[in-house]
Amino acid sequence: MPKDIQAIIFQKAKQVFYLPPPLLPHPPVTANQSNSLDFGATQLLEAPARFSRQRTDAVETATSDDQFRNQQLLNTPSAFTANDNAAFHNAVRAAYRQVFGNVQPMESERLLSAESKLRNGDINVREFVRRLAQSDFYRSRFFDAVSPHRAVELNFKHLLGRPPQNQAEVASHVALIATSGFTEEINSYLDSDEYLKSFGEETVPYQTSWNSPVGQPQAAFNRIAALEQNFAGSDTAVGTKSQLLGNLVSGYRLSIRVPAQVYRSASLSQTGGTAAGSGGMLVPVKRNSADGGDSTPMRGDLYVGFGLGQRQQEVFERCNGDSADQITALIRSVYRQVLGNPHVMDSERNLTAESQFAEGRLSTREFIRAIGLSSDYRRRFFETNAPYRFVELNFKHILGRAPASQAEMSEHLQRLAIHGYEAEINSYVDSEEYQNTFGENTVPYLRVATENGREQVSFNRHIALVQGYAASDTIQCASSLQNSVATRSTPTNWSNTTVRINRLGAASGSADPTSKRFRIVVNAQPAGGRQRNPNASYVVSGNDITSQLGYIHRRGGRIISVTEIT
Repeated sequence: MPKDIQAIIFQKAKQVFYLPPPLLPHPPVTANQSNSLDFGATQLLEAPARFSRQRTDAVETATSDDQFRNQQLLNTPSAFTANDNAAFHNAVRAAYRQVFGNVQPMESERLLSAESKLRNGDINVREFVRRLAQSDFYRSRFFDAVSPHRAVELNFKHLLGRPPQNQAEVASHVALIATSGFTEEINSYLDSDEYLKSFGEETVPYQTSWNSPVGQPQAAFNRIAALEQNFAGSDTAVGTKSQLLGNLVSGYRLSIRVPAQVYRSASLSQTGGTAAGSGGMLVPVKRNSADGGDSTPMRGDLYVGFGLGQRQQEVFERCNGDSADQITALIRSVYRQVLGNPHVMDSERNLTAESQFAEGRLSTREFIRAIGLSSDYRRRFFETNAPYRFVELNFKHILGRAPASQAEMSEHLQRLAIHGYEAEINSYVDSEEYQNTFGENTVPYLRVATENGREQVSFNRHIALVQGYAASDTIQCASSLQNSVATRSTPTNWSNTTVRINRLGAASGSADPTSKRFRIVVNAQPAGGRQRNPNASYVVSGNDITSQLGYIHRRGGRIISVTEIT
């Protein structure tokens, strides 16, 4: 047959038996394109974290058929897997976040030995995940403290990146826990074929159910949304009961719960009686309080939104060669910290201690002691206050924090009653905590940032003591933390630390200008500034308006209008 006729026949066959080209795999879903974006559960990382520095001579002896098969199939790392320090830190951070259910461990709770072995190539990512899941940290939070059903569903989420598919799957793992224990339960996930096919030896587990992979039911999306809750939430905050038991056993429908702090349902009158529009019946929440919720932050530091944003926290330290102005600033900062932000009259100053401090005969710590033992401090905080109030203010003024427990309070109250006023003040200044935190030359400061070894509730207690940068400790004589410390609870009226009480106290229409509220509209902030948008508005009280206007001018902003809020 001539070649030209063969070519025509072949071309006709292609037209008759034409097959479409194979579907190419979708590109990786980034955080901004994720299906979970509208459910408060976006991933921090745009792609799965991978790391490999596996040594070929570090293979452990196989003790089971599964381990031998895994070594034969997955012993050699991929040549395309990153193995640099950046990939290592990314993988470690992703592993802690995934396995620990978004619960951030303290430095003392991290598995530094396992991290070191992963960095050196002695273990791979899968073994690193195994050690995290079998750690005391994981067991105490996700096994001992929760129900068996809750433990199993969290194991599926943390280690396989999906929810359980049915009650039979949960029941088999509950039975495994009862017969073989916690360790074998964790190994059953990490040694499974599903884990190896999904993540292999080099990839950190991640949530796979957002994209409805092959083999998983459509309900897996709703179930993982019920387990995930939101991206910033931790699995310890949800509770100890199973979130999927009713759905798996009785078939109860799971609805996607949109975070209430981001969206809320709009009434039909607000949307014209229909759910038209891309947002449907959901509208953004607008805050009604005058806490700056409708404005951009005044500062980009830790103290924004807690009544401390008007000034930036500064740390003063005595150094060799300080000028007279710097010494004066140090003295002023000592008075502000130790005396609780008062206005000190000249007759109330401790001139002798100031002179000795300026000449270098007193260290900063001894100057703090002199102010604490002065008659002015005694008159302000000891003679006119309740004992509980006096002790909690000593913690704030000298150690820069709130008391941590009732035992700590009782210890200082007993010392005050038995040994007297001077012994109580000296116990703070001479303490090991003071020496380790401030030393001899640093002026004590408010330790708002979370520190290793301090409970989370200490933040609320600290804010309850501080109340605002312009607040003075002499206006209150009763304890602010007596019930909180005694019952290990959050302080009264400070369970929600997003409210700035110094601004809520400003009443519109007041005859006193300092208690009125004003809205400042700003334009043309610099692109490199802390503001995210070119236009912003600030709601401030009359007390804060001067400092806020100065801040706007220093940032290069242009004030469009200043109007009183009625």
